[in-house]
Amino acid sequence: MTGTIARPKNVTNSRRRRLVEEDVDLGAPAPVTVAEETLPTAAPAEEPVVESAEPVVEEIVDLAPTDPEPHRVAEPDESEADESEPDETPTVRIPAAVVPAAPAPAPPAEPAAEPVAAGTVAPRPTIEPGRIRRAPALDGLRGIAVLSVVVYHLFGDALRGGYLGVDIFFVLSGFLITSLLVREFGSGGRVSLDGFWTRRARRIIPASVTVLVVATAVAGLIGGDVAVKLKDQFFGSLFFVNNWVQIAQSDSYFAETTPRVFMHYWSLAIEEQFYVVWPLAFLAVMALTRRSEPRRRMLVAAGVATVVGLASAGLMAYLYHPDTDPSRVYFGSDTHLFGLLAGVALALVITAPASDAADSWPLRRSPAVARWVGLTLAPIAFVALMAMLYLLPDTSATAYRGGILVACLLTTLLVHNAVREDGPIPKLLSVRALTWFGARSFSLYLWHWPAFIVARELINGSGNAATHTAPAWMVGVVAAVASLVLSELSYRWIETPFRRLGFRGVLSALGGHARRFAPLAAMAAVLTVVMLAGSALGTSPSKSALERQLDELAEIQRQANEAPAVVLPPKPSRDLPTGPEITAIGDSVMLASSQALTRRFPGIYIDAEVSRHYSGGEGVMTSLLDANKMREFVVLGFGTNGQAFPGELNRIVRMLGPDRKVVLLVPYGPVAGIPEAARQVIRYAKRKPNVFLAPWCSIADAHQDDLGADGVHPFGPGLNLYADAVEQGLRQAVSGTKDTGITCPL
Repeated sequence: MTGTIARPKNVTNSRRRRLVEEDVDLGAPAPVTVAEETLPTAAPAEEPVVESAEPVVEEIVDLAPTDPEPHRVAEPDESEADESEPDETPTVRIPAAVVPAAPAPAPPAEPAAEPVAAGTVAPRPTIEPGRIRRAPALDGLRGIAVLSVVVYHLFGDALRGGYLGVDIFFVLSGFLITSLLVREFGSGGRVSLDGFWTRRARRIIPASVTVLVVATAVAGLIGGDVAVKLKDQFFGSLFFVNNWVQIAQSDSYFAETTPRVFMHYWSLAIEEQFYVVWPLAFLAVMALTRRSEPRRRMLVAAGVATVVGLASAGLMAYLYHPDTDPSRVYFGSDTHLFGLLAGVALALVITAPASDAADSWPLRRSPAVARWVGLTLAPIAFVALMAMLYLLPDTSATAYRGGILVACLLTTLLVHNAVREDGPIPKLLSVRALTWFGARSFSLYLWHWPAFIVARELINGSGNAATHTAPAWMVGVVAAVASLVLSELSYRWIETPFRRLGFRGVLSALGGHARRFAPLAAMAAVLTVVMLAGSALGTSPSKSALERQLDELAEIQRQANEAPAVVLPPKPSRDLPTGPEITAIGDSVMLASSQALTRRFPGIYIDAEVSRHYSGGEGVMTSLLDANKMREFVVLGFGTNGQAFPGELNRIVRMLGPDRKVVLLVPYGPVAGIPEAARQVIRYAKRKPNVFLAPWCSIADAHQDDLGADGVHPFGPGLNLYADAVEQGLRQAVSGTKDTGITCPL
């Protein structure tokens, strides 16, 4: 039974009321309600809305100034249904009112909007139990977050702190998800875990799996370094353990060596792990505090979230070491959980758990305080957060020792202000451009990184920098345009249908269309992409071209070291030692240059290895000293994998003894930890009479076109440049004159 309800003509758009089921992960838009109902100007509706076996459709009041029209009921969005209702239902049309099991009075009509006096707080809409209100400013904050990450990835130093956008997402997700849990628990004293997890799957799996399959197929077609470890990436992302897979493989989020196509799925993995654990933890706290009053129970849960969040931030600071790549502490669920928990704590404090109809985030009876927060603290927090996005680089120790935590706390304050809608910041965040990006932020986040990797490979290839035919900004622009197109298509044709119809509803709708339109063509296209993706997974290489080259050089080096040493007569001019007088120990940069060193210094002993740190080289030195094979001139090429630990250089030099001349290569590369390692060896050489410097950093910086695509390892002519740096250091060691004028981009 449906009815026709008149709409008042004198009410403005400013009073449109919306309901939202929940936030999406990493920024998918909060869904709008899908049914509208207009109210009479005088008498209440005669037919009440009560629970029934049919799917629940949330109703809103459309107070737009248009002519009266018959009441419409749109197709329901499943995500708006109660968790007690089925999670997957096909599209249906139901009346706005159904025959009640027992009569119940209808709500009174809402009067026309009255002007709100300046300085007073506008009334909030009434929200059904178990629901949360939509705050447009949250979409705008989501838009800032995704734009920050995209600019950081696609345009490098243009936004040095853009990586903090992920932490903004974390705070938003923790806040909105917990608000839903609180509202549902408050309205019925329970939380439907299967409903919660089904909705999360409906929001995340369709878009994320689509990107996985399509990007895998494209990477397989391109081949080369783009497809390296594709199988591990794919399944790690599919089962939401991508972050731990990257940690296990020692992948770097910050280095430009061989970026993985699905590197950005690490944050999605952390969120999904959180979604599995947090509802269980929430229910456990509720069970332990069941004898307490509702408000106290939420505060206890907020206290637990705060303690665990601070412990996570403390663990990040404790495990972080400025001499090493920070990817472990950045990727870890244990060390990067505090943003989600900051949002959790805020939601537990301000979300109304009452079972009666009320605003999900009610304004307390302190309008003066709320206005002061909105006019003073929120603008300060906004400016501070924008400054951090622009100024805090990912190489800064400050970021991991409290900086990221501060960004999360600033975001928490902005979220609080956004749902209260006080002051200028919510209006700024509600501008159409930001909310547009916020609505599509999930798809944009998923697509932008694979688009960048593919665009860079197609435009520039994977050779040395000299072979690059386009500047980096051009690659970024191409990737940005492709990302916007793909994210819009994904938002319209994948995210929205699955969110509104559910899995069975979409499959049913597709089946109907397939019977009317080109079923064979559609099926062929899908099967082709899936087959290409499967082929790519089966043939993806486990190592990049550089890694394979280094393996070959390591074998050549091993064979050369096992061969009998060739002793050459000394040169008449004693300005440079001969090869049999030199021992060289180092990392992958030295290994890449090993053949050039052998040609320059025949008979040189080289022991270099990928990812070797000073500590690994120390063991090699001990073995050579014990075997009495350490030579007079010792060349040490480290720093690519972090600077020496405190006291390590002193220990090495004492081990080698005062009669040996030590040459330290000054490392170079756009990788976290290398600038600090370069400063360390420069400072150390100035204090030790038998330690000299080989200026690899200044030579490499002047010849960047002769480096590999990673900007670290020499390539082609750059191999001889590395030998030039070693030669300069050895000449200083022979003459005893140190070059103190080394210039490096430190």
